[in-house]
Amino acid sequence: MKKLPKGYYAVLPPDAAEGAESILFRGEEFAAEPGVNLFFSPAEAAAAATEIPDEIIAGLPYDSFCAPVVIFSEGEHKIDGTNLSRPVVLLGTKAGIDPNLPAPRGEAPGLNPERGDGESVLTGSFYRGVCTLSGDEMTYLLVDGFSCAQARFTDGRNSGGEAFLSFRNMIHLSHCGKNLFAFGSPSAEGGIRRRIEMINQRLSDFDDLDYGGMFMRVCPSKLTVKGLVYEKTCQLFGFSDLPRELPGCPANEELAEYEITDSYFGELSGDREFCTGSLPADRAVSVTVSRCTFADASMQGRPPVSVYVSPGSRLTINDCVFSDSRDNPGPAVLLTGEGGEVDIVGCEFSGFASETERELPAGTSAPSVIRLRPGKSGTDDPHTVLDPGEADFSALDSQYAGKTVSWGDLHVHTACGGTSDGKTPMKDFPAAMDALGVDFCAVVDHRQMRGFFLPEWDEKRFIIGTEPGTRITDLNSCRHGMSGVHYNMLFPHKYSLALVLANFPEFEFRGDELTGSFKYPKFTKERFAELTAFVRSIGGIMVHPHPKTMLSSDDPTDYSFGDGTFLETIYVTPSSHASFKNYRLWTELLGLGIHVYASGGSDTHGAVSNKAVAAFYTKEKSGDAFFRTMRSGDFTVGNYGIQMTLGGLPAGSETVGGAGETLLVRVPDVFPPSVRAGTAYELRVYTDKGLAFSGSFDGTPGQSVALVTEERKFYRAEVYDATHGYPVAICNPVWTDGKITK
Repeated sequence: MKKLPKGYYAVLPPDAAEGAESILFRGEEFAAEPGVNLFFSPAEAAAAATEIPDEIIAGLPYDSFCAPVVIFSEGEHKIDGTNLSRPVVLLGTKAGIDPNLPAPRGEAPGLNPERGDGESVLTGSFYRGVCTLSGDEMTYLLVDGFSCAQARFTDGRNSGGEAFLSFRNMIHLSHCGKNLFAFGSPSAEGGIRRRIEMINQRLSDFDDLDYGGMFMRVCPSKLTVKGLVYEKTCQLFGFSDLPRELPGCPANEELAEYEITDSYFGELSGDREFCTGSLPADRAVSVTVSRCTFADASMQGRPPVSVYVSPGSRLTINDCVFSDSRDNPGPAVLLTGEGGEVDIVGCEFSGFASETERELPAGTSAPSVIRLRPGKSGTDDPHTVLDPGEADFSALDSQYAGKTVSWGDLHVHTACGGTSDGKTPMKDFPAAMDALGVDFCAVVDHRQMRGFFLPEWDEKRFIIGTEPGTRITDLNSCRHGMSGVHYNMLFPHKYSLALVLANFPEFEFRGDELTGSFKYPKFTKERFAELTAFVRSIGGIMVHPHPKTMLSSDDPTDYSFGDGTFLETIYVTPSSHASFKNYRLWTELLGLGIHVYASGGSDTHGAVSNKAVAAFYTKEKSGDAFFRTMRSGDFTVGNYGIQMTLGGLPAGSETVGGAGETLLVRVPDVFPPSVRAGTAYELRVYTDKGLAFSGSFDGTPGQSVALVTEERKFYRAEVYDATHGYPVAICNPVWTDGKITK
């Protein structure tokens, strides 16, 4: 048996026998020494890898290596928690073998029969399946010949020197909702300069769990994509995030280069097409797309390619096929921005209204006051807009008389001992909140009630709560077994949770107020509905937090906890992928006639955050007052305070409505850190039939509108960031369908 050569470090399969002293790699067995060059985990092998090979194992498609080599046996290898801090080469059993077969022009390449069996499979987990790159010494990484199952690579560094990162001959197996490759944005000064290769990769029939994850989140100096097959998925491909706020060119470069060649994109249905982000005036991109196919490669009605071409940018598309079998009403290539060199030659187009179109970037200016025009609104659901000078706002003034705005985070975790898993001690929260302008927060530490009874519990700043979890065993349309939910239970009294635990023995609570803890039981839908009803019967609140991160279902009602409950529509930040997905889910539930309130929060387990606040109007500032206001539904999730009444009833109300009432909406306050210069906002009013009103303004608070109502099922208002494309404040509805649930 040949010894494993110098510079090679081997990873055994998890089921290898204790005391194993050899590894089988690509059909050849090598003798190795446990703990020296033979390991059971990628992390151990990478940590030990220091020497560079001076010979090549027979059959490997390389002439030499410039870094230590870690070889992986056939089978599954967990990468959870693996950290790579020095140059290294990771080779699977299929190194050098392209997973994609050659295909005729315009057709989807099939799976290479040499792949699929005998693979080295990198496996992850829902939360921690990440291989992390760190440190200034990590200047070179080559990964070749793996299949990946919920395995992801993350490089969060923003400073450093040159780094070359190459990922080759990889198959991405369903399912995963997270970013598969995530690279941090370099700093303007001393920023890392990444050259990234994605060569011969395959992502086919890949379920992203409706989460909105990205194949890669990247802001490189140079990116090369070659031989990619990317089809039948909602996973996002492109060079910006959902709101297109991630620029295509890093802050430490004037020009970023992208080269995409010999690749296939087909049957894609993600929320965002192949696109680049907006660019500052001093930065540009050079994008070259050659010998690629785009077949139904966008959300229906969207162009498969949209590129921001600022002055100095270049876009070259040659010898590509663009087809859409759905009679796309728009162009195949959308150009955004003013300037740039565009050269499109030798391409085939079918199924589009045009080959290319150019549009100006979204507006960045608006008046300081909405220009109200009395008469019909001219929106999808036209409503009569009252003359501002004649509208009577006395009902709204009366509803909010004596109340002032407070800003809160409705989902936080502290470090208070016991089973809490936050990083910031509870006693440090108030001072940190003051520094960030946060007046209150809902504390929902896991598996215990300890925090409520500690001396540092602040009655004026904290809302009482906890966040358990469960798997619901009989959902309608759950995929991949992703049936998990968390639920935030908020309470009016410190012993309310004790009542829940006493009446639902499935939690198996043990101990007392300070030492006790409970488990996360499984529930049927019926039993979970009983839990929800009980929480509400004792005056509590039930919230479905981060609904799109743990559960995956084709039926929106699987995400609903029922009438009178809450769903987080803004999660972490208003622009996060989760917020996009959660907001859409909330509107779907409203459209189904379910009376579900909007909530939101940062879900911070670390430092106090002010990125996902809510606006409450109360006469006093106390945890009790904030709780009662939340339970009423008369509050706004997001960066603006919105006051609303319909026929004298505030947001969150339920009534039997009709035509001829007056809807009053006012935006009196904005959370100061959230105002963005050069941004156009819109005050929008929606009904169950669509947009009833939209008025543009520059972000200045003090906006208002009065509408005459029609026969509708609900009315709701929001403030929308029209420049970047997402709501930044969401006011709860007034329901008028007569379905009283309170």
